[in-house]
Amino acid sequence: MTRTILRSATNRQGRRRGSHSLRGLLPAIVLSAACAPVGAGPAEPEPLVSVGAGPTEPEPVVSVGALRAEFTEIFADPAFQNAYWGVMVQSVETGEILYRQNAEKLFMPASNNKLLTAAVALRRLGPDYRFHTRVAATGPVAEDGTLQGDLVVVGGGDPAISERFYEDDPTAVFRDWADSLKAHGITRIAGDIVGDDDLFDDVHLGPGWAWDYLDAYFAAEIGALLYNEGAVTFRVTPGDTLGAPANVVALPATGYLKLETDIVTVADSTGARLRADRRPFSNDARLWGTIWIGEDTLTRYIAPHDPTMFFVTVLAEILEDEAVEVAGRPIDADSLPEAERGDSLVTVFVHESPPFSEIVTPFLKRSQNQIGEMLLRYLGVVDSDTGSLRAGRRVVGGTLTDWGIPESAYIYRDGSGLSRYNYVSPDALIRLLRVMARRTEFDVFYDAMPIAGVDGTLEERMRGTRAEGNARAKTGYIANSRALSGYVTTLDGELLAFSLIVNNFDESVDAAEYLQDLAVERLANFSRAGRR
Repeated sequence: MTRTILRSATNRQGRRRGSHSLRGLLPAIVLSAACAPVGAGPAEPEPLVSVGAGPTEPEPVVSVGALRAEFTEIFADPAFQNAYWGVMVQSVETGEILYRQNAEKLFMPASNNKLLTAAVALRRLGPDYRFHTRVAATGPVAEDGTLQGDLVVVGGGDPAISERFYEDDPTAVFRDWADSLKAHGITRIAGDIVGDDDLFDDVHLGPGWAWDYLDAYFAAEIGALLYNEGAVTFRVTPGDTLGAPANVVALPATGYLKLETDIVTVADSTGARLRADRRPFSNDARLWGTIWIGEDTLTRYIAPHDPTMFFVTVLAEILEDEAVEVAGRPIDADSLPEAERGDSLVTVFVHESPPFSEIVTPFLKRSQNQIGEMLLRYLGVVDSDTGSLRAGRRVVGGTLTDWGIPESAYIYRDGSGLSRYNYVSPDALIRLLRVMARRTEFDVFYDAMPIAGVDGTLEERMRGTRAEGNARAKTGYIANSRALSGYVTTLDGELLAFSLIVNNFDESVDAAEYLQDLAVERLANFSRAGRR
């Protein structure tokens, strides 16, 4: 039996570059005439595409010994001779360890850290849990519809007030709020729009986050009031003629960012480059560069500074658009004197989030960082009324201890894995996966993971193999670290848990994915009974 493995060899800008052949794999694993070279990997690389279901599928692996020999060959590939692999595969059902390499060593997990956060949050909150945001008033409503006081939004740590959960419309929630205010007889607010974010502390960034990406959507600041995952989306289309400025649409359309645009329409598609950035700890932002005249639409994101002010500013703008006049200004409750904080608030209405089972899905499938950071702080609130990293870490650590995962097996610093201070062993991840497989929340946990070749961050990986539609796994990537941990079912119907992490590599990202995907494919082809 043979199969053909086709691979992408493009980097971030789509340029091909020199590569190493994974020559260690060819004799024993890749039973094909040739293998395309490994190139440089983009931030979201085009990964392995394996062609050949049915007659082109490889022979099944029919013994644990054969599987171990193949894995040893895979992870000894010369292209990764300077790297550090941590690998473990264990039967969920019997506990038999099929393979391990450096399994008890600590590795930088990147977004595999989300597995810890999601599992503990499912245990502590439950799949049906909903977050609540309180909208309240500091004064009475006059007969003419004027709220004679401030409108105060009390943050409840809801990570889902965003377009992702409301049919791609970032204004949907606030427009609903405008309708609710009018239903309560409020058409004018004489005071301010006040954001109360005191449920969480004022540490808005994770430890170890780098300054050079703090304007990026994946590193948006965190607070108990978080709007649209802390980011503004920009849709950019070319001008009508060469040299014309591009057309830019902001979602939401807000004046909170002080945006400067300098984007020129050009004829050369290969040289076009569009950039977005923001000055640190300010809201002075830029969209600049070039766009090809034949381009359809390019999307860029900028994360504003100060999530609470971003929240209440956009709320005030949308209320005005929806005919609810705001006489005052958007402000953070922390800027008010203590005497004006409004201790006797009257609730107007309460906004309820989707159930946690729906929130955990984009957290794992799309690897959305801000959901993880919100969850970690909220776990601290549930345990001790303290919405801080430290309080949340205590909850995570205590739960992992209850599950038999020793403190020496991980260093947990943030909820998303963006921090380079996080470390975890493959053994700890396997223990977590096996614990979750026995819990009542398992179906939600399992369904929330990316499915190989189908969706999420694995949508383009392992297509055309027995891993497609089978393997469920969380990806993880930061510079020099690539991780993949989850579940796969063998030809015999046996559920396996696996963790494949590589650190300190100087090869391309898609080369690391190639080896990970190949290993998962071999697990999907494993059969103790010699089935095909």
